[in-house]
Amino acid sequence: MQNVTMKSKAACLFLLLSLLFMGMDGNGQEQNERDELLKQQKVLKEKIETLRREQDFLLFERALYATDSKYLIINLGAKKGQLKYKNRVLKDFRFTASANLADNALKPGTVTLTKKKEDPGQRHVLLFGKSLVILWKPPASSPYAKNIPRISLSKGDFQSIFYAIEEGAKAYLMK
Repeated sequence: MQNVTMKSKAACLFLLLSLLFMGMDGNGQEQNERDELLKQQKVLKEKIETLRREQDFLLFERALYATDSKYLIINLGAKKGQLKYKNRVLKDFRFTASANLADNALKPGTVTLTKKKEDPGQRHVLLFGKSLVILWKPPASSPYAKNIPRISLSKGDFQSIFYAIEEGAKAYLMK
């Protein structure tokens, strides 16, 4: 009888220790699962941000379609742009960017043309507030602040855009 009690106590002790050691292995699995969930969360946040940008762009196009305005779409990553009117492409163009444009000086979104400078005998310039300058062929020394990003277009592209849009026109910047 005493032998059976010892065996049952040993069996209970063995079960208790085995449960304890199994719990220690589970901790490593929980950490791996947590890491996987954090990775999935990061991927989902990136998808949400991408969808928000796409929605913002579609709302921008819809609003300008309704207002019957010409507007610019500028893809900073591809260094391409389009002059559009009601979802129709009027002009495709390529541009070169100033050095300070590369370090994420511009955020994706809408900018408004605040001023068109048309000086006789000088270069014409499109000013989008203090966020962007569009001009033809960058001059050796720019009269604009060094920290304002500049986009340079070919002469033909710039003239087409300059005379097509008016002050207050919108441009949408994409990355």
